[in-house]
Amino acid sequence: MNLLNNKLLLRNLLFQGDQLNTLSGGVTQVTMDVKNQENGSLINIHAPGISAESLKVIYEKNALHIYATLNYQNNDKAPALIPIFYRKLDLPTFADNNAIEAQYHENKLEVFVPIGSSNTGNKKEIEIKQI
Repeated sequence: MNLLNNKLLLRNLLFQGDQLNTLSGGVTQVTMDVKNQENGSLINIHAPGISAESLKVIYEKNALHIYATLNYQNNDKAPALIPIFYRKLDLPTFADNNAIEAQYHENKLEVFVPIGSSNTGNKKEIEIKQI
């Protein structure tokens, strides 16, 4: 298959590259720091230029999925989700997935994973509180 003949593919690739390099000043470097505490783990994610509405925190099968997407609505097509970043953290079996908390403040997402006995393993989206 000659990629140069596939105009739709080229147009979509160029569009995505253009969006990633112009919105919010381009793709940002997301940094993450995990601090183990006596009662759990605190995950700090510094994400400059990424709004709280773009961030998602999902718990599933002893793992925490943290990601951000850029929503784009083209005039005549279905909305497109453009990934900005994705991190997966494997959690210990003694993490209390029912008490995970997330808050967003000044371009920083803090996720606290407490130690406990409640671990159902079910998929769950964690609500991000804005401070």
